[in-house]
Amino acid sequence: MPTCFVIMGYGEKTDLATGRKLNLDMSYRNVIKPAIEDAGFTCIRADEVLHSGLIDVPMYQLLFDAELVVADLSTSSLNAMFELGVRHALKPWSTIVLAEQQFTSPFDVNHIVIRKYQHLGPDIGHTETLRMRQELTGLAQHVLANKAIDSPVYTFLAGLEPPQQTKFEGGSKQTDTVAAAVNSFAVLFELALKAKEKENWEAAKQILHQIAADQAKPGTDGVKRSVQPRIVQELALATYKAGEKVAKTAGPAASLQAYAQAIELLRDLDPDGTTDPETLGLWSAIHKRRGEMAGRSLEQKLDDINTAIWAAERGFLIRQDYYNGGNLAYLFDLRAAMTLGEERIADRVMAQRVRRRVLLITEKLLSAMPVSTDPQSAALRDERYWIRATHLEALCGLKDAKADGLLPDVLISAPVPWMADTTQSQIQKLRKLQL
Repeated sequence: MPTCFVIMGYGEKTDLATGRKLNLDMSYRNVIKPAIEDAGFTCIRADEVLHSGLIDVPMYQLLFDAELVVADLSTSSLNAMFELGVRHALKPWSTIVLAEQQFTSPFDVNHIVIRKYQHLGPDIGHTETLRMRQELTGLAQHVLANKAIDSPVYTFLAGLEPPQQTKFEGGSKQTDTVAAAVNSFAVLFELALKAKEKENWEAAKQILHQIAADQAKPGTDGVKRSVQPRIVQELALATYKAGEKVAKTAGPAASLQAYAQAIELLRDLDPDGTTDPETLGLWSAIHKRRGEMAGRSLEQKLDDINTAIWAAERGFLIRQDYYNGGNLAYLFDLRAAMTLGEERIADRVMAQRVRRRVLLITEKLLSAMPVSTDPQSAALRDERYWIRATHLEALCGLKDAKADGLLPDVLISAPVPWMADTTQSQIQKLRKLQL
């Protein structure tokens, strides 16, 4: 079966050009992978390969060997851009380039055909998914049957011959070995995500720990490899969530131990210097939880809350989203409740300023977001609920009279009960902080 190698970002990423959040996993799982498999290919994504510790030269081997490469440039990922350039240098044909419709092409790729699709934010939408799947399947089948030059390198450098790999062990079998290794990695990661969805945090933690150990294995040069940032992020999340679950019966020491372990994991991602919103969000969340724990000194709590605020501020500055904004405002009120005088006044003022900004963001999002009844748009419904819940929390924090009237309607609209419980608990904690 021919192989298609997909190069793109992964997870939920911020498009820095527009400030929008795009869930690139939705693009891969709902559109690209099923469309490519319908066209008769084995489909492998780049993040299922890089530094997996299972094979020595996976990315370049696949860029050279794959009968088809699909490159999604949404959010302008530098890795995707680089890998697309390598593919265009190696192969004259069989490369398809995609991007979300608001992607702005850099000058040097203006002459490349880029197929566009529409994101609604957290989801793509059922109609758009079906349209893009059909288009991509047709393109993949056409590419397999026709070798028309699509590389700008071979278009503009007439007479250039593609390179040949003279030392190649096992012929096409090496690509098959790569595919088999990648598929085993992908299966493990899917199992971890399914465990996460069911809130089986200990199972997710164990699977992710296995993946991280495999990725960290030394290569043939004996050098220990780095673990993919997403695996580190997911492992840190599962680690502290599993600890919190154990703490319900074993006591708060289990939470503290889990928070310390998660913090050590995230240190590899440079939380003090990074601009990655996912890392910053986790760093802030863990320190916020430690800062709220009873039985710790005021100095310890404030140290954690200061760290949480520093991370949340950077995340909000980068992303300008309701989620980071709501957390940041809450953290300012949390610190204000532990201080006196000018420090308390300053934090109260900052909390209200952030909330007013959050109201503008949520109002704009709610006016633009469709109310979906499509069963395949669960992500869109969840996102709509969290936007409404954050809007409500901002109103509560501003002591707006409309909040009490909106509260029952927002809670009853929660797709699952735990979401409503989370919202109600957060609002109750906020009101106590503001007494």
